[in-house]
Amino acid sequence: MAKIRVSYEYTEAEDKSIRLGFFLIVSGIVSLFILGFCWLNPALQDLQGKAANCTVLSVQQIGELFECTFTCGTDCKGTSLYPCLQIYVNNSESNSRALLHQDQHQLITNPKPRHGRTSSQVL
Repeated sequence: MAKIRVSYEYTEAEDKSIRLGFFLIVSGIVSLFILGFCWLNPALQDLQGKAANCTVLSVQQIGELFECTFTCGTDCKGTSLYPCLQIYVNNSESNSRALLHQDQHQLITNPKPRHGRTSSQVL
């Protein structure tokens, strides 16, 4: 038996529906690009910190030690204990005394200094 090929022509309503679907997909993609470049990018740039000049006021070594793992090559790995330092600076932007933190995670984990009234800064 021979297979019969049936050529199917779209009706005018189906053709309009397909065009509408493609138009909605394209306009959605264009809207995402506009949203990303015009709204999201400036909002993300506002979240970044501003540069400020800081003057070191004091460096204090606390009696605590923390463990740090390190690698110095493919076969070189280890752990070591390092002293904990508190570095206080004078922030030129706000003209206030601040305790420096290495990163945002450390600032969230240890938000308050041990003594004195200071604010916190991320390096």
